[in-house]
Amino acid sequence: MRTSGRESASTVPEVPGGQRIAGHALEFRRDPLGLFQRAREYGDVVRIRFGPAPVYVLNSPGAIRQALVGEARKLDKGVTSGRAKRLMGDGLVLSDGDLHQRQRRLMQPAFHRADIARYTRMMREVAVPRIDAWPDGGMLAFDYEMRSITLTVVTRALLSSDVGAGQISEIERLLHLLLPELMPKTLAQLPYVGRIPTRSNMRFDAARRRLGAILTQIIEGYRAAGGDHDDLMSILLRARDDQTGTGMTDRQLRDEATTLVLAGSETTGNTLAWACYLLTQHPEVAGRVQREADTVLGGDDAGHDDLANLPLTRAVITEALRLYNPVWILPRRAAADVELAGHRLPAGSVIFFSPYALNRDAQVHRDPDRFDPDRWATDYTRSDMRASFFPFGQGIRNCLGEGFAWAETVLVLSAIAARWDLRLADGASVRPVASSTLVASELPIVVTRRSPARRTQGPLTR
Repeated sequence: MRTSGRESASTVPEVPGGQRIAGHALEFRRDPLGLFQRAREYGDVVRIRFGPAPVYVLNSPGAIRQALVGEARKLDKGVTSGRAKRLMGDGLVLSDGDLHQRQRRLMQPAFHRADIARYTRMMREVAVPRIDAWPDGGMLAFDYEMRSITLTVVTRALLSSDVGAGQISEIERLLHLLLPELMPKTLAQLPYVGRIPTRSNMRFDAARRRLGAILTQIIEGYRAAGGDHDDLMSILLRARDDQTGTGMTDRQLRDEATTLVLAGSETTGNTLAWACYLLTQHPEVAGRVQREADTVLGGDDAGHDDLANLPLTRAVITEALRLYNPVWILPRRAAADVELAGHRLPAGSVIFFSPYALNRDAQVHRDPDRFDPDRWATDYTRSDMRASFFPFGQGIRNCLGEGFAWAETVLVLSAIAARWDLRLADGASVRPVASSTLVASELPIVVTRRSPARRTQGPLTR
């Protein structure tokens, strides 16, 4: 059923199945993806409970676009405490209001088109040798492999080649400890729970402090050395606010560096992992992607100017984002009374929406559970996509690194397609798991090197 008209928060329907005391908190922790998909049956705006506290869930593209664009300045991130805040501080993902606007202005120049072209060259230098060195016939844990490659890429882009392999390995180890502990556990948790000295909390805080110390040491080294390292950190150090003339403090730089490392490795790596998984399940599409790489690149690897000539590769990435968007949940909090889809929600309201559930709704996408990259060439105008599909957000919080992510994912996937046949290992059972991002339960993939004789030019369409 769908709601209509202007109603108060008290009329927002509650999703059935909540327990009398805990509400939906236990179901959220056990199966959040199932809860959000189930919630879509009950309206454009519905209510779940964490204990006695209501949480409003937005289910329609229109309501979500209102939250992201039309009423965005009335909503903040709603993460003022907990593990995510302790880890990322006031980085761009979690900051709000004037601070968020200032940090966005300072960081915007680091993602201009000319810089993306420069980062693309670095992506090739980092990712292609790693991909080319895979063992022929070997089995790789592809989720870890893709995240490891993207972590190395974003660390090199942020901190240049002066950062040692040992530091990158330690950052990777720390992220492996930190990321599974961020969500969904803490979203349904009382703020004080994260401060209790449990083994889990102490392990998290020790890893968080160590990561902060590594990044602080690197930032101090940059300040002491001066000069331009031709990387993201150099751009951030030089950045000055047009309105105040001030730059970022070391703490702000550390928070932004932490945020960039987290977002730039985890979300992009998981997008690539899901795209490769989907290709193992659809060999006919995999063959077309290989032929596109052979035809367009002719045995070379993609440069920045080649990326626009790989539309099928990009469509596979787009379809992976639709089916398995790493950002499976987005929280907000109403900083003021706000009207969404005809319901007036009071200031302080906690609001969630799930791209995973939205993108699998038959009212939004044709045959939504089917992997069909060709839908992006036939089903949608540009305005359709803006209205119903926003894998990188929209409005004042649209992801600054979107161009970087597109360049990296298309480049890496084309390099894989040009070299390897992919096969899911026998007996593997892959399902999505809602962690800090949407990860695969397991993803063992066997890689077999393509012979030059098989790299033939064939039709790219069905």
